[in-house]
Amino acid sequence: MTPERARELLDSFRDKRVLLVGDLMMDEWVMGTVKRISPEAPIPVVAMPLHKEARAYRPGGAGNVAAILLELGARVRAVGIVGDDELGERLLADLERRGADVSGVLQDSSRPTSHKMRILAGRQQLLRVDTESAEPLAEGLAAQVQARTTSGIDHADVVLIADYAKGVLSEVSFPPQVAAAARNAGVPLCADPKPENMDLFRGAWLVSPNEAEALQAAGTGNAQVASDKEGNSYPDGPAAATMRAGRALRERLEAEAVFVTMGDRGIAVFPREAAVSLVPARGSATLSSAAGPGVTAVGDGTGCGDAASAASALALAAGATFREAAELADAAGGVVSRFVGVHSPQPSEILAAFSSPKAD
Repeated sequence: MTPERARELLDSFRDKRVLLVGDLMMDEWVMGTVKRISPEAPIPVVAMPLHKEARAYRPGGAGNVAAILLELGARVRAVGIVGDDELGERLLADLERRGADVSGVLQDSSRPTSHKMRILAGRQQLLRVDTESAEPLAEGLAAQVQARTTSGIDHADVVLIADYAKGVLSEVSFPPQVAAAARNAGVPLCADPKPENMDLFRGAWLVSPNEAEALQAAGTGNAQVASDKEGNSYPDGPAAATMRAGRALRERLEAEAVFVTMGDRGIAVFPREAAVSLVPARGSATLSSAAGPGVTAVGDGTGCGDAASAASALALAAGATFREAAELADAAGGVVSRFVGVHSPQPSEILAAFSSPKAD
């Protein structure tokens, strides 16, 4: 894709209406330094500085997807569940402050707001503590999620499902009629699913698991070769198993396309009406100091998949081809990979990747 085409699509992201359905979470980041091992047990002692920047709360899960969509200029209506607790109130307030419509989010007094606390020393995550319930929603709440999703389709340019298998998505909250309603309305439905929920998204426009999720869902192996069973070769020789998994999932789910994200090996694109292709990972763009103190030459993988699914959904809403959507998704994930912790990429950061050489 040329920089000019990338700019055209990124400019078209603005004011696209996204109906976002999924598992909302609150992420907590505790940042400190390690200088010694505890005398009580063989564990590092993390010294947390006495200033407010040492502890940060940010929307996680589908909340992080919402934050990224908003940063890219979209309008977001969220549908999901939070607990009837302080973290739930804080999460909803944060999303509202960023500009999201959270009127479709329900509160459930029977479960806590999903909370992930990460403890870091410098750039290294030492520990993550998850407080959550992954039990399916009560049938009444699940039916409300389904109703709010279905009613929002006619007011959206794209529907994006951010599934983390925390109980929001089920056969009750997301029956086959939802995908059918999106198709009938001409609204692309994109899903970033967990393997155990993969079949919920039969009939979606785009399904975009990562490589491990695709292999698990398809039940394939990991033999590394440079071509698939039909003799097609691929740059960097992705696993034949990944090729088989992508093809199998596209056919099984009757999707228009499946993207399999493969980290620094790029994105494999499996469209219904075209040949399989590989979008190689692009070199990370040089980010300015204005990007903030969290930026680093090499960060971690937190939030890369969220950025990829957000960018691909907006690209399809803007009229991109599947190949173009995958290129923008790869570039967005590449920007996030340079940060420690989560980051909402700006359009200018994504665009910069198209002026940089692709990774070898």
